[in-house]
Formats: sequence, structure tokens, C-alpha cells
Amino acid sequence: MSVHIALLRGVNAAGNRQVTADELTAMLADLGHADARTGPKVGDLVFTSGEQTGAELQTQLETELMARFSLRTDVYVRTAQAWRALVAANPFPEFAATDPGWLMTLFLKDTPDKKAIGALRAAIRGTEQVRAESRQLYAVYPDGIGGSKLTNGLIEKTLGTRITGRNWTTVLALAAMLGD
Repeated sequence: MSVHIALLRGVNAAGNRQVTADELTAMLADLGHADARTGPKVGDLVFTSGEQTGAELQTQLETELMARFSLRTDVYVRTAQAWRALVAANPFPEFAATDPGWLMTLFLKDTPDKKAIGALRAAIRGTEQVRAESRQLYAVYPDGIGGSKLTNGLIEKTLGTRITGRNWTTVLALAAMLGD
């Protein structure tokens, strides 16, 4: 058995795709997963699972969300070990300490190639910075996210993969839910 984190893209954001924490944890239990709980956002799940890979869990959860709630959304699964590693690999520790709300971890469906990452860096027109690490990007928004031109749409188009983001405060809250 291993602990996983699943991030559901856009669930309950801005009133869209309403699903309750109880419905999601019940769904995980019905699928045979244990210790299911939601994180700071309802669309952030922590649970224990058997021998399934992250890709298998993503497919299983996306399929079940559609079947049970008519909810078509992307799911991003990481193991507890991978989550701890992404926290440790943060290339912007000073930003995490001073303004964690403007440090985003963007979780990617697929790993982009170096050329796509270079194209994304070249597309940045403001003070934002990005660093790639496997299937996530770390992005800092020194002037705030709201007015930034480094949008999810630009990132997805440039990298050729879907994303969902969590600010550093949420990333750390989910890490704390993993225990030791």
C-alpha cells in the first residue's frame, strides 16, 4: 500500500463542477482505496492505494468521476515520495519564504521536452520565472498572478500538455497531510 495525492483540475473552482468532499472520499472508498481525505481544496485528495501506478489511478479516477458525477476533468496523481521530492526540489526557496501565494507548482499531464520549456521561457514578457522539473513547473509571479500574461492557456499551448496549479501554501499543506 502506498500514499498518493490526486489533484482534480477545476473542481469547485468559481462555482463550477460542484462535488462535495464526502462524495469524493466515498468514491475513493468504493474504488477500494483507504484513508481517503480531502486537502485544503475539495479537489485535492490524499489516499492509500494498492499496486496501481499513477497513470492507472489517473485513468481510474477520471473514468469514475465521469460515470458517477458526469464530471469530465483531468486528474493528476503523485506518490507521497514524489510529492516530498517536489517540495525539496523547489528552486525558489526565498520566494516560498516571503510570498508563498505567488509561487505556483504547475502539475503537467505529460513531460514536455526541453525545446518546449525553452519556448515557454521565451514567451514570458513580464517578471515571471519558471523552472521545469519532471512533470511539474515551478512558477513565480512577483507582480501577482491576476494581471500576468503567463496564463494557464499560454503554458498549455506552449508545452502541449494540460496543467493544474497549486500555490506553495497548498503544496505544503498537502505535504503535511502525508505524515512522516
